[in-house]
Amino acid sequence: MQFDMMARTYDTCGGLAVLSLVPEFLLADAPDFGTAIAELGITFHFSHSGPPRRSLTDLFANFQAYRQSLPKVVFRRKRAQAEIYIASDLIAGEDWRTASDVAPPLFKRAVVETIAALRLLGKRLTLKDDFDLPAFLAHCHETLIRLPSTQDELNAFIEDSKRRWTARQALISPWDKLAIDWRDFHPDARTILDDPFYWDCANDFAPHGNDTGADLLEDYRKWLRRDPSGDPVGFHARLVRRWGFSEGPSMESERALVDEAAVALAFAELKIRAACRPAAAVLAKTAIQRQRRQANEAADWPHRDERLRSLDLLEAKLSAVGFDTACAD
Repeated sequence: MQFDMMARTYDTCGGLAVLSLVPEFLLADAPDFGTAIAELGITFHFSHSGPPRRSLTDLFANFQAYRQSLPKVVFRRKRAQAEIYIASDLIAGEDWRTASDVAPPLFKRAVVETIAALRLLGKRLTLKDDFDLPAFLAHCHETLIRLPSTQDELNAFIEDSKRRWTARQALISPWDKLAIDWRDFHPDARTILDDPFYWDCANDFAPHGNDTGADLLEDYRKWLRRDPSGDPVGFHARLVRRWGFSEGPSMESERALVDEAAVALAFAELKIRAACRPAAAVLAKTAIQRQRRQANEAADWPHRDERLRSLDLLEAKLSAVGFDTACAD
């Protein structure tokens, strides 16, 4: 069983050191509990005392309201996927970026909170599902007796986990490392976007590897279901206004987010439709040109060369795939 954990605040989404250790700890020496759950995910939603960053007031309010509605369990039976969403007070949202250190008390709270979340699977699993939830929960509870009690014990577990992870990763192909369910995308999308870079959700320079791109991809997917013949540039403009930006933001930080969204939009079209409408491609290419100028001007930026290479890949792909002229404005 693949077991992943992540966290969200109103303005951040991704992995957290303490949470990444929990699945390895709980699944150590675990037997097979059944085939009904092949992929399990838990997302911790951390509260933020505020105030939100400038122009993100709506995102802050929406997130806080959603957090109040939790917990939530989603079980995709045909895909053998289970996802659990919980409101957590493990850390405060504003402490996200300083929460890299893992101490035994924090790790223990994370494990205990995770086990409590796993009990929620009982709301979706039935007797017909091939998964022994009582045995799974019993196994997880038994791990509590071997929780690291000192920092040295925890550090030893962390180092051992890193070694096991490195050994597993060495056996996995670059495509398999992406852990993508290709059923979520157009059948031809992987052929068109034929480099793992375009699909990397952990690379800030990939189309949907940054927070802006990841959020846009999901928003675009929902919008396209509602309006399959709609104008993608209009969708982009409405999304930017929802963020509280003008279509031509003056602040550099806002402009960067709008450009990230433009690039993400074009590649969302390619991933979900296997075709990019001309207006969306032009919007993305214009954004890439601005991003290239900014990277070239940042001579001392340590990631400058990597950024420029990624922009070359993005622009080359948009030029190579052609446009969906049948859906042109």
